[in-house]
Amino acid sequence: MNALSKCTVLLAHSLVIALLPVTVNASAYEPVGINLGGSSFMDGFGRFDPGFTLIELFQYKNIDKLSTNSGRQNPLFDDPKVSSRVSTTLIGYTTPYRLLGGSVGVEALLPIVHNDASVGDASLVPFEDQGGTRFGDLTWGAFLQMDPVMDNGRPEFVQRFAINIISPTGAYNDTKAVNASSGFWSFNPYWAMTYLPTPEVELSTRINYLYNFKNNDPNAVPPGVDNFQAGDAMWANFTASYAFWPSVRLGLNGYYFKQLQNDKENGQRKSDSRTTDFSMGPGGAWEVDRNNILFSNIYIPVTEKNTVSGFHMNLRWVHMF
Repeated sequence: MNALSKCTVLLAHSLVIALLPVTVNASAYEPVGINLGGSSFMDGFGRFDPGFTLIELFQYKNIDKLSTNSGRQNPLFDDPKVSSRVSTTLIGYTTPYRLLGGSVGVEALLPIVHNDASVGDASLVPFEDQGGTRFGDLTWGAFLQMDPVMDNGRPEFVQRFAINIISPTGAYNDTKAVNASSGFWSFNPYWAMTYLPTPEVELSTRINYLYNFKNNDPNAVPPGVDNFQAGDAMWANFTASYAFWPSVRLGLNGYYFKQLQNDKENGQRKSDSRTTDFSMGPGGAWEVDRNNILFSNIYIPVTEKNTVSGFHMNLRWVHMF
């Protein structure tokens, strides 16, 4: 196992990451705070010994498309643009308690969001953000980090199970199309795993399920809609990388999000409202020294329906105290 893999196993605990810091109901309702590509290489690994883990995640997303069910630009909007900058502080604690061969832990994260939204003069729908820098939604929960399966003295497979809640604690305004909060609660369990067929080759995925509760104060919806509920969904983050040097790992990362049921407006299913969101791009990890690791990931849209999309970049810093 190279030095980068050792450090990742010990401290690069990939918790839930707030990726989509914008809610645009007129096109989509992927809730703020879900992990669309926020976790990447070696995702199945986490901290096994008792103690705290601190990760800082910096994100930039340039949204330039609000797609319809056919994948085309929504005609209600003229040249819509959202520039989102997010700083997320993530804290996890691995307890001394053991369960079913794994370590029990708890985790929480809180993003700070700055959105800049604009639209052309010919837009048929107002497209405004809240303005300024605001807190996003709090995500919290518990996880079970399993011990790795060993092969000739090296880890070959490792996995983690978690149950998380996304609480609508962030800034929300029902008169604005772009918000730092989704305005509703979500339930988000996941299963993360990493397979190392060789010490250099890594394959990881995180399979998520999402159940969204009702929003009784929805934003940017047609007149007469008093409550809104986004349909439940599943998605997977996936990565493949190779350790070209002892301290450098390069590869591909992506995510595929699929909504299982149509959204509800006033308790009735809205036809053709299910979201599909598939993006991929390059990524890498660099062990700067034994106490600092940098991760960088880029995502470019491949297929999008009933969602917002655009160029997205992550920069994640893991510091070992």
